[in-house]
Order: sequence, then structure tokens, then C-alpha cells
Amino acid sequence: MYTNTTSIRLPAASQADRRIAKASKGHCTAHVVLGSDNGRRFQAESHLELRTLFVVNDLPGVVHIKEQVLFGWCDGASNKKHYFDLIAVLDSGRKIAFTVKPEVRLRSGKFLAEMQDVTRHALDAGFCDEVRLVTERDIDPISESNARQLAAVRELDPEADHIALKTVSELSGALSLRDLTVRTGLNEKGYRALLRLVRDHHLRPVNHEIINPKTLVNRMEVVK
Repeated sequence: MYTNTTSIRLPAASQADRRIAKASKGHCTAHVVLGSDNGRRFQAESHLELRTLFVVNDLPGVVHIKEQVLFGWCDGASNKKHYFDLIAVLDSGRKIAFTVKPEVRLRSGKFLAEMQDVTRHALDAGFCDEVRLVTERDIDPISESNARQLAAVRELDPEADHIALKTVSELSGALSLRDLTVRTGLNEKGYRALLRLVRDHHLRPVNHEIINPKTLVNRMEVVK
């Protein structure tokens, strides 16, 4: 829940190259706010796209995401275009384009053949460095649940965040989020601040599990 009611700032507008339909019969359309603090709006044209947005948003090294990204190319005398569902830019500079489709849409082989052609042109043009196809089989439920949980604590709390960072800088080995929260002395504010450190990959869960107060975490890097 967004708790700062004194100076609420609206999220930045979506950067998508096209608008999804306001409503679509038979499947989900959605808008979600991701990022830090006030964040930015994102559009999803299906429930699978929404799930993918959450998961990609939480991947280590991702510094920027844009949805519904237009790629255009010439094929002989014809101008063609394709909208990638998602583009992720990594801190290394690499750009990964994602196309999202349920398994049932792949059975005929037609879509895969089309994407092979699109991928060849996108890579040749330097539009991206890699193209990934995501289906429901690629979404790990635990990773998705954690990504949703971490996206929900995007509101910054400068005082709590500073104290949590200092607390974590003194961490040696693994400790539960509950015990770290006690060390901050901030109760639920401290817990949310620690979750932001997990989101920002300063802290890492020891086990692959849905994050909870008993989750053991350790530092991924030296926090200053």
C-alpha cells in the first residue's frame, strides 16, 4: 500500500509505442505500475504478458524496461513491422527482446516460423542482442510471487531505507528478514525497507522460496 499521502506523485506515463485495447473479450488486459517510488505505468495485453512484466522487472541487471516496442524493416519492396511485447536493457548495455505467447498458440508452428524471420531481421539490424520467447512454462511461480511482492514496496522511505542499508552493511553470514527487521528497530517500515534491498539485489534469499519474515538472506555485495 502506498503510505505517503502528503505528497503523492503520479507514475510516469507508459513509453509503449502503441496502446493496447481498453477492453478485450476473452482475455485479460492490464495496467501496472513498476519501478521505484512513483514508478512508471506499463501495459499488458494478456495475463501472461503481465506475469512476464513482473518477472523481468525483478531480474538482476535489468536497468530499463519498455513494453509494446515497434520494430520495422524492409523486405524487398515491402515495409514490415512487429511489436515486441517487451524490451529489457541490461546494465551491460545488452538489449533483450521478449515475445510472449501461450503454448497453445505455438502448436501449429506458424507463429514460430514468423518469429524466426522477425528475429533474424531484428538481430541483423542491431535492434536487439537477443530475442526470447516466453510461454507459461517459463514463468516460475515462486519467482513471480516474489517479483509481485517486491514490486509492491516501491515507495521509498529515506529514513527507513538509510537505517536498513546501515543494518545490512554490518551483516555477516545469513540472517532472517525478521531478525534484521528487529535490528532496524522500525517494525513494518524496516521490513519494507529490507524488501527494497532484496528488490535492488543488495540482499539475496539463501533458498528459492516465497519471501517471508523467516526467509534467510545474505549480502550480494558490500553495501556502503
